[in-house]
Amino acid sequence: MTQRLLCACAVIAMLVPAWAGEVTVLDQAGRTVTVPVPPSRVASAFGVATAYLYALGAGDLVVGARYLGIPDSPLTRGVMARIDPAWADKAFPGDVTAETVVALRADLVVGGLRHHKLAALLADVGIPSVLYAAETFDAVRDAIALTGKVLGREEKARELAAFFDEVLAQVGPVATPAGPRVLCVGTHPLRVAAAGMYQSQLVALAGGKPASDLPGTAWQDVNPEQILLWDPEVIVIAPYGTARPESFLADPVFAGLSAVRTGRVYKMPQLLFAWDNPIPESVLGVVWLAELLHPGRLPGALEAYAVRFYREFYGVELGPEELAGIIGP
Repeated sequence: MTQRLLCACAVIAMLVPAWAGEVTVLDQAGRTVTVPVPPSRVASAFGVATAYLYALGAGDLVVGARYLGIPDSPLTRGVMARIDPAWADKAFPGDVTAETVVALRADLVVGGLRHHKLAALLADVGIPSVLYAAETFDAVRDAIALTGKVLGREEKARELAAFFDEVLAQVGPVATPAGPRVLCVGTHPLRVAAAGMYQSQLVALAGGKPASDLPGTAWQDVNPEQILLWDPEVIVIAPYGTARPESFLADPVFAGLSAVRTGRVYKMPQLLFAWDNPIPESVLGVVWLAELLHPGRLPGALEAYAVRFYREFYGVELGPEELAGIIGP
């Protein structure tokens, strides 16, 4: 441990108030951690974990965070400013260090599996860390419950879980095994989701069949011939990166694809955090995909679900123009 870190910790000991209480949790890395409840100053080293904090209305507790993947657009910035006016000033420009966390006087840190070393350093100076590894839909629900417990907001976490249950109850009857073959594409046209990725699970929940049979849980680069062999009936492009529907529709190499012949190539919407990631907002990704794959069969519309989600969990009311900016007119 550096002398600088030791000195900073000594200052924190005098400045941070005593915890009102404690709770011991098992985080998604399998670590048993005792955390303050409620925490007063939370830092997030992981963009995915940041989404859980905001979805449970804890933006006011955040003193620093990674906001990985949030679009740099007037629409997004305007909505984020209504949720947390100081969010842009809280953004970490890169990887988070123990010194940074200590300087912020954080009493809780959330991170991902790659933050084991950071968590160990912070444990040495008495700052607890909770690590997230939500790579399945069930794990997202578990992450919601975990976040509610460490924030002392378990009732809000139950409300969010109930919203998930409601969506799945609506989508379930239309999500038949006879759904179309769907290829999920990432940051460029030849980067596709492996069969074990969260994106493939969203497709299955929405009543589609993942076209990719690649093993693993990470994006993989393929050649055009592989995509032609899969012959997806629908192509869904992640909201981030440079890939666009025109990347397929205007490329003669892909002219024979079923999805291209029928014009069924789409870019997934995004407002704040990307809907294809393992975060609370991904529940809207399920609705969007279900409407896309089974048009006219859902009893509830995406617009209504989106308005409810952002009102109930982010505390903002989306107007018609903002909705149109996200999911179209």
